[in-house]
Amino acid sequence: MDQTARILDTAHQIYARANETDTTNANTEGRPASYKAIGIGLAVGSGLFIGTSFVLKKVGLLKANEKYQQAAGEGYGYLKNAFWWSGMSLMILGEILNFVAYAFTDAILVTSLGAISVVIATVLSAFFLKERLSLIGKVACFLCIVGAVIIVLNAPTESSVATIQEMQHYVIAPGFLSYAGVIILVSIFLAFWAGPRYGKKNMFTYISICSWVGALSVVATQGLGAAIVAQIGGTPQFNQWFLYVLFVFIIGTLATEIVFLNKALNIFNAAMVTPTYYVYFTSTTIITSAVLFRGFKGTAIQIITVVRPKMYPIPLYSLVI
Repeated sequence: MDQTARILDTAHQIYARANETDTTNANTEGRPASYKAIGIGLAVGSGLFIGTSFVLKKVGLLKANEKYQQAAGEGYGYLKNAFWWSGMSLMILGEILNFVAYAFTDAILVTSLGAISVVIATVLSAFFLKERLSLIGKVACFLCIVGAVIIVLNAPTESSVATIQEMQHYVIAPGFLSYAGVIILVSIFLAFWAGPRYGKKNMFTYISICSWVGALSVVATQGLGAAIVAQIGGTPQFNQWFLYVLFVFIIGTLATEIVFLNKALNIFNAAMVTPTYYVYFTSTTIITSAVLFRGFKGTAIQIITVVRPKMYPIPLYSLVI
């Protein structure tokens, strides 16, 4: 019994020292607190540009359909429309700001601030597209903002990874590779089988592709952004092959998002697509970040305590009432 007690006491001391070491390293290597503020500012600017881009692209899609006599969701006549390209330019600018923001703070924080784009798109849709939200839709937009504020107040002060080597360590884990493989296979199924059959009846067909593929794009962008910041800080990153794999992957996923988001906007009301896409995309990003960075390592009660306030800023029972 004495030997067992000594072993347990020694194990406890080792565990305590390990925790102290981790904390010391985190405090020493952690980024300045101002990085979180910079990330928030960039994410807010991104939301303004992206929210406006949704409406401009919708205007361009409608004008292209009318000019080229195309059915909604069919053809690529919008590529010749100035309004669509104006919206696309604003979206690219917004995504660049997002990309930089991912380098300064956590993806969960940046993605959640996309609530700003929902509000901007909803307001502009009412003026330029004559699209109106019901009272329930307005309440839903308000809850999106409340949820985003809660996440901002409770989000980590720094990115989950600081170098491309750390990102590679997380990505090549069997669990995440399996998770990403399932997403890619399901997205292919939705794009080539479900899309032609149900895409014009249910907007979730195309929005699902954008959201799940987009979530993979977000975490990849976070790793690439962290690598650039590390390179600027003096840590060699551009000599790592995995950085270029991430870059190619990001280009492919962004192109996929653009194509299928355009299809959803072309067929359905922009005031419906924007908030739905935001909530879906934010949820998938939270899940993907948790899977990649192993945020589900804890008891069921701990996970529910962390996740529920982020995804549901009001008590669940009030939704039923």
